[in-house]
Amino acid sequence: MKKSLLETNPHLKDPATRNKALARNVASSSAVEGIRVKRDATTGRFVSQTKIGKAPTKSVKTSR
Repeated sequence: MKKSLLETNPHLKDPATRNKALARNVASSSAVEGIRVKRDATTGRFVSQTKIGKAPTKSVKTSR
């Protein structure tokens, strides 16, 4: 049986590095989708801060 990604990827082996990268990934991916998230200090879960029924704001792109 093959080793898991956790066992083979050097960036995922260290729990502190893995946790930091996960938080950065969730924040950036959520921002792309227009969702605001914050990590709950007690549970460590990511919680949406976007209000229900409120459309995400669109970025203004400049033309060149």
